[in-house]
Amino acid sequence: MRTDKKRPSVPDDFFDGPSKSQLKRDAIKLQELGVRLASLRPKQLATLDLNEVLLKAIEDYNLLPNSNSALKRHAQFIGKRMRDQDYETLLAAVEALENPRATTRPGTTPQKALSATAQACEELTADASDIEKVITKLVEQHPRLERQKLRQLVRNHFVAARKADADADAIKRTRTKLMQYLGQNFT
Repeated sequence: MRTDKKRPSVPDDFFDGPSKSQLKRDAIKLQELGVRLASLRPKQLATLDLNEVLLKAIEDYNLLPNSNSALKRHAQFIGKRMRDQDYETLLAAVEALENPRATTRPGTTPQKALSATAQACEELTADASDIEKVITKLVEQHPRLERQKLRQLVRNHFVAARKADADADAIKRTRTKLMQYLGQNFT
């Protein structure tokens, strides 16, 4: 027969370090990062500061058959090998390698934010009240632009954006037409 006795209260400073659940969450994050590392090409892996044991484990992961349990077990092994790596630095490096257009490569200068065409399109579609000033300025700078055609393209863009059931494709289509016209007639 079981009796429910209250446990004696334990002070909060009795427990040192993270909880078991937190340790598991950290281990899972390391495993997921390890799997992302395994999806990178060997040349990309060579740019990272990884020890040889970890590189060998990642190489072995890619050679495994598509057995879910084998892949899971090896991901745990990679996670264990990654414990001595700096997680935040490695995560930033992997994200930069997975999406190279989001960041600039080391040793290169960042590109201009917007081209002249894109900047003009932004100005035209930004505020409906200043359209005439922007159109006048663009026509003066680029004489090949036709004021009436430019007004029509801008108006079509705003009409597509104002519709209650405005879908992103219609807005994108009108913006693309405007960009193409500007690009063809900028001198």
